[in-house]
Amino acid sequence: MTPNDTLIPTQFSWPAPPYANHALAAPWQDSEACEVEDASGRKSSVLLICLNSADRVALIQTSATSTPMRLRFGRFRSITLKALLKPADVAAADTPVDVPSYRPSVDYHVDLTDGTVARGVTVGHVENDGGLFLFPPADEFGSLRRKFFPREAYKAVRLGALIGKVPADHSAPTQAHADETPHQPAEPPHGKLAENLVVEEIVAPERLLAALDRQAKMPAIKMGEALIALGLITQEQLNLTLEKQTQERTVPLGELLVESGLISRKDLVIALVRKMGYPVVDIKNFPIDTVALRKVPFLFAQRLNALPLLMRNNLMVVAMNDPTQRALLDEMEFAVAGKVVPVLAAGASIAKQLPLAYEKIGLESAPAPSAEDHAAGDDGAAIDDPTHLLRSLEEHGQDDAAPTHEGQLEQSDNSLVRLINSMIIYAYAKGVSDIHVETQPGRGKVRIRFRKDGILAPYMELPHTYRSAMVARLKIMCDLDISERRKAQDGKIDFAKYSPQHKLELRVTTIPTNHGLEDVVMRLLTSAKPIPMEKLGLSDHMFKELQQVVDRPHGMVLCVGPTGAGKTTTLHSVLGYLNTPDKKIWTAEDPIEITQPKLRQVQVNTKIGWTFAMALRSFLRADPDVIMVGEIRDFETAQIAIEASLTGHLVLSTLHTNSTTETVIRLLDMGMDPFNFADALLAVIGQRLVRKLCANCRTVADASDDQVKELLDDYAHVFPAELRPTHKALLADWVARFGKNGRLRHYHAPGCPKCEGAGLRGRVGVHELLVVTPQIRRLIQTNARPEQLLHAAMESGGMRSLRQDGIEKVLAGLTSIDQVRANCS
Repeated sequence: MTPNDTLIPTQFSWPAPPYANHALAAPWQDSEACEVEDASGRKSSVLLICLNSADRVALIQTSATSTPMRLRFGRFRSITLKALLKPADVAAADTPVDVPSYRPSVDYHVDLTDGTVARGVTVGHVENDGGLFLFPPADEFGSLRRKFFPREAYKAVRLGALIGKVPADHSAPTQAHADETPHQPAEPPHGKLAENLVVEEIVAPERLLAALDRQAKMPAIKMGEALIALGLITQEQLNLTLEKQTQERTVPLGELLVESGLISRKDLVIALVRKMGYPVVDIKNFPIDTVALRKVPFLFAQRLNALPLLMRNNLMVVAMNDPTQRALLDEMEFAVAGKVVPVLAAGASIAKQLPLAYEKIGLESAPAPSAEDHAAGDDGAAIDDPTHLLRSLEEHGQDDAAPTHEGQLEQSDNSLVRLINSMIIYAYAKGVSDIHVETQPGRGKVRIRFRKDGILAPYMELPHTYRSAMVARLKIMCDLDISERRKAQDGKIDFAKYSPQHKLELRVTTIPTNHGLEDVVMRLLTSAKPIPMEKLGLSDHMFKELQQVVDRPHGMVLCVGPTGAGKTTTLHSVLGYLNTPDKKIWTAEDPIEITQPKLRQVQVNTKIGWTFAMALRSFLRADPDVIMVGEIRDFETAQIAIEASLTGHLVLSTLHTNSTTETVIRLLDMGMDPFNFADALLAVIGQRLVRKLCANCRTVADASDDQVKELLDDYAHVFPAELRPTHKALLADWVARFGKNGRLRHYHAPGCPKCEGAGLRGRVGVHELLVVTPQIRRLIQTNARPEQLLHAAMESGGMRSLRQDGIEKVLAGLTSIDQVRANCS
C-alpha cells in the first residue's frame, strides 16, 4: 500500500452523537490514536489520519512505518478512537436547548459478514455511505467512545432492546444495575411458543451460584419432554428425531431439531432455561475467575467451545452453547479433576470471548511493558495472538531437570481410560486419519494433534503427569511391550473390544524420542471400505481406459504417488470391480487397511521373514487369477511381479514416485530388463488428493476473462509445442463440458462453521493415466526420457497430466486452483 495512490481529503470530520448532550470538542486533528480490529479479529494500535468514504480507504500510520498507509474498508471490522468524547455544556454547544440531559442509550447488535455479532450499548448512531458510527458509554461521568464499522464489514444493524430484554430506564446499564433491577417482561410474541420467557442474563458470581442452587432443586426433565411441554414440537416429531439420532450419536438432540428446522435456536434456549433451569450468563460482562481459566488449557477450551467462568472449591462453572452435551462435560471433568456445572452463554459468542479471557491471564502475568511497548500507543503494544501469550506463560520457568514422577497417573486409571476412548471416538466421528501423541521432557505438556484432510491441527494438551500412563495404556491396548522404550514398536488396536458399537481398527507406532520419552502415532483404519471404481473421481475418458486395462487377463498395473495419496484405496476399488465368483484374488499387504469379502488377504511380517517377495512366490503356487502387492520396495519384489504378469496373471501394486512417466524410469534404474518390463506393463495411474471446496458455503459466479486466461495458459503449457491446442479450441471444449449459458464459472468458498472457516472440506482425487501403447512400449525398450514418454502418451492415447486433470476439477467446482498448484507440479 502506498499513500499516494489516491488523494485523501483533509476536510473529514468524525460525526457527533445525535440527540445527546455531546459535541466534538475540537475539529479533527492530523491524526488520532485508535485501535483497529482486522478481518480475523486481531487488534492493533495505530494512528488514524483520515477516513475516505469515496475511495473506501482509511489512512493509518503504525509505529513501525514512517509514512502513512492505505487500509481498505474490506480489510478491517472496526476502528475505535482511544480519546474519549467528553460531555459538552448545553448552552455552549451548537445544539438546541431542549436536548434532554439524560443519555438515550440503546443496545446495538451489528451482524458482521463473517457470521459473528458485535454487541454493546450506544448513545445514538450515525450511518452514512461510509458505514456505521456508534458511541458506546465509557465511564460514569458521561464520556463516550467513538467506534466505526465500514459497510463492507457488516450485513445488518439492530438497535434497541431485543424480545425478552427491556431496559429498566434510559441510562446505560451497569453491572450493579443489572443485578439489582429485574428485567420487565415484553409483550408476548406471536407464534407456537406456549410460554413467553424473559431471560435474565447474570453478570455477578453470587447471583450465578444462587441460580445454580435453584436449578439443583428443580425436578429432572428430558430435553424432548421440555420441548413438548412448551408446545414447540409434537411427540411424533420427537420420535422421528430420536430415531435419526441413532445414526448420528455424536449430535445432541437439540442440535438435530435445530438443523431439521423444527425449532429455532432461540426456542432451544427458552426450553433449556424455562423447563430445565439452566442459568444464562452474560459472558461479556461476567467477571471471569482466573483460577478457573488456569485450570483449563486454552486449546482444550477452544476445542470444546466452553468458557470456564468460576471455581468454587472443587466445582467449576463453564459457559456452553448446549449444556446438555454430557460427553463434553465428562471430558472437561477429567481435565480439571473435579465437578463441572454448565450454564448457557449469552452476550457474545464463546469463540470470540475465549481469546479475550485468556489474553487477560497473559497480560496480568507478563512483565511490565518496555518503553518500546509504550511507544506503540496509549494502551501499549498491539495485541498478539492470545495462544502465544498463554503458551509463553505456561512455558515460563519450566525446569527440565525437575522431578516428574510426582503425581503420575497409572495406566489403569479409569479417567485416563475414558479420555483415550473418547479421544478415539471423537477422531472417528470427525473423519481424522491420524492421531499424534507427542511427549515433552520435564514438565512440558503432552500435546495431541489430529490430521484431517492431510492437515495437522492441535486437539488438546495434557499435564506432564499423564505422559507415561497414556503411552503405557496405548501399548497395552495393542499388545506391545510396555517395558521396551529404547526402540520403535508397531501394533494394532481392535477398538471394538473397548467400544463394541464402534467397529474400527487403529495401526499404532511408538517411537523413542529424546530424554528417554516415546511418541505414539495412530492411524485410524475406520474408513476401510472399498469405494466403487466409478466413484473414484476419474474423468469419463480415464475411467473407460482403466476399465479396459484391468479387464485384460494378464499384465501389470501400477498405482503411484506420495504417501497418503490414496493409492491403496484406488487398488481396492479396482479389486472390488474384479472381485467376481470366477476369479481367485490374492493380496499381500502391510498392513491390511481395507478388507473385502471373498478376497484372500495376507498380512506381511518382515520380523519373521514373511516379505512381499516371499508372499508373491507363494501366491504363484496357489492358482491365482489376480495378485495385489501392497508395495514394490526392492528389486526382488519387482522382478517376481514382472514374472507373474508375464506368466498369465494380472498383478496390481503401488510405488512411491512423483509421476507415471518417472515410474517407468525408476523401475528400469532398479535393474529391470527393459524388454520384459515393457511387455509386462499395461498402465500406470498416478494420483494426488486435493482438498475440496466446502459444499455448504461454496458460491459461484461467471469467471472473469483474466481467470479464464490464467487457466488456459496453465493447461496448455503442459503440451509439447506441436500438440498444443489453441486457446479458442480449448475454451470451446471447456464451455461445452463445464460452462453455463456460454460462460465458464468461477467457484469460491469463503468459509462457514461446517468447514471451520477454511472454505475447504473433504478431499478429491486428481489422476493421470499412462496406458502402454506400441509406441510407448518401444520407447521403454530404448530407455527413453520421461518427457518423451509423456509427449508420446499425449499424442497416441490422449493422456492428460495431473495438473491438467486438476484444472478440469477446478472448472467443475470441486477444488481451487491453489490446491491444484500446491499438490500437482
